[in-house]
Amino acid sequence: MLFFLTTFYYHTVNGLQPPIKVMTLGRILVRKWIHLSVQVHHTKISFFVDGLEDDNTAFDSRILGGPIADLAADGALQIGQSFSGLEQFVGRMQDFRLYQVALTNRDILEVFSGEFPHLHTQSECRCPGSHPRVHPLVQRYCIPNGADDTTNNRVLRLNPEAHSLCYINDNDIGTSWISSLFIDTAHLDHGVTITIDLQNGQYQVMRRLCFSCLFVSGA
Repeated sequence: MLFFLTTFYYHTVNGLQPPIKVMTLGRILVRKWIHLSVQVHHTKISFFVDGLEDDNTAFDSRILGGPIADLAADGALQIGQSFSGLEQFVGRMQDFRLYQVALTNRDILEVFSGEFPHLHTQSECRCPGSHPRVHPLVQRYCIPNGADDTTNNRVLRLNPEAHSLCYINDNDIGTSWISSLFIDTAHLDHGVTITIDLQNGQYQVMRRLCFSCLFVSGA
C-alpha cells in the first residue's frame, strides 16, 4: 500500500522549528485528486484529508512548538517543498486558499463538499477557532480537535441564555425551552396558548407551570 508523508515547516519567534510530519497511509493515492486542509490556531494544528473523518474529527492533530511567526513579516511561504527547496512534491496542485481566521471542522467540510453540515439546534451558530469541533454527544458545546469525547475542555456554541424551540427534542436533559415570562401570577388569568410547528421531528412534551415561566424540557 502506498503512503505519503505530509510535512509542515514553520517558524516561531525563536526561529525554524522541527517540522510536523504526518503519515497518510492509504489516504493519498496516485493519479487521484485529494483535498488537504491544515487548520492552525495558536499552537494547535490539525490535518484534514477529503473533509472530515467518519466521527467528524481531523485526520491528525498535533501541538506546535510555539505560535507561528507572522507571515507578513518576511513573506516567506512555500508550498510543495521545504524552505531549502528540497523534498519537492511530485504531482499537481491547484486551488490554494489562505484564510485570516482558523476554519472550524464544519467550515472545512463545507469547503470540501460545498454543503455546510446541519445541526439539530441553531445550525448557523459556529464553534470558535479554539474549539473547532462540535461535541458529538452534546451539540451545544464545542471541543478541541484531538480531545476525547468526554473532555471537560469545552465551550458553549450557543448563548447560555438561549432557550430555542429546538431544545424540546434535542435529546439533551440539560436544555429547556421557555415560551414566555410572566411578571406576576395575574398574567396567568389570561390563560396560556402554546403553538408548536412540528417541522423537525417528534416531541415529548412535559409541561410545568411556575410563578415566573412556562417551559418544556428537552426529551
